[in-house]
Amino acid sequence: MPKAKIISVINYKGGVGKTTTTYHIGCSLAQHYHKKVLLVDIDPQNNLTFLCAKDQRWDAFKKERGTLATLYRQYATQNSLNTRRVIWENPIELDNGKRITNLDLIPCDVELLGDELGLDGSSAPFPRQQPSAWAMAAYMRERRFLTEALRQVENDYDYILIDCPPNLYLMTQNALFASHSYLVTTVPDYLSTLGFDILQGRIKDISKRSDAAQTFLGKSYGLTSIAELGGVVFVKVRHSAHGVLPSFKQKMDDIGKKNSGLQFSSYTTELIGYNLAAEQHRPVWECNTPAAQAAADRQEYPNITRIFLERFHFHAQVKKAHHA
Repeated sequence: MPKAKIISVINYKGGVGKTTTTYHIGCSLAQHYHKKVLLVDIDPQNNLTFLCAKDQRWDAFKKERGTLATLYRQYATQNSLNTRRVIWENPIELDNGKRITNLDLIPCDVELLGDELGLDGSSAPFPRQQPSAWAMAAYMRERRFLTEALRQVENDYDYILIDCPPNLYLMTQNALFASHSYLVTTVPDYLSTLGFDILQGRIKDISKRSDAAQTFLGKSYGLTSIAELGGVVFVKVRHSAHGVLPSFKQKMDDIGKKNSGLQFSSYTTELIGYNLAAEQHRPVWECNTPAAQAAADRQEYPNITRIFLERFHFHAQVKKAHHA
């Protein structure tokens, strides 16, 4: 079986639909296209984990099986990784005891301090002056954790989706090295798109440092090339009676032109139904409240998932979505 396509979802800014998009694409891939999906939560805010399950169930799983933090501690202490042990199989519960099959989760840990996963930027800096083999190897090893962890299970899935924290610290860098591509979600307004070019520039800098370190070491240090931008998904797009607000449309057009048409043609609008679905720990199309059903009827995330599959196609032929 071919290896999974691994996609990270990132943005500098919070509140731009990153977790909601990761979650709904994963659910749609599993339910509508019968793909085997692994969600990976690397943000200690734990939002993706809590979209999948109530905190009491997460706490019980954490005590019995562990979380991403368990894996990281194994890696940091140079013990054998056991990725499968911390995979929560089919965590999303529906009515009548049913679950969303084909969708698993590696949960994060809301109680983590940032420095335990290098999430506060405290990882060893790139050794610029008088670099040593030891310092270069340490720099590279810190960024190989997720690559090593996912290597154990990448043949078990069609897609692995990584929900990243709103920064480019150590764990996000791990995600970028473990991934084939990354998606950026953003609201098409001034503040949300302000750091878009900076984000891409920083990722290029990280790639250059990795290349320099591996050249210095004289060998590949277990890392593939850093992920490339695979698409931009616009969220919370506002409409008027005449269509998309002109200011939003202008931002969408500008980003699309700058990024060779990588923007997804489908987007989400600002609907309360998504918040109500989050409270029920299920995708919007599995909720029975009027507001959630109104959001589901727009088929925004199934349409985004269709584009996602066209862009990141797997070995199997894409089946027609139930909600197409």
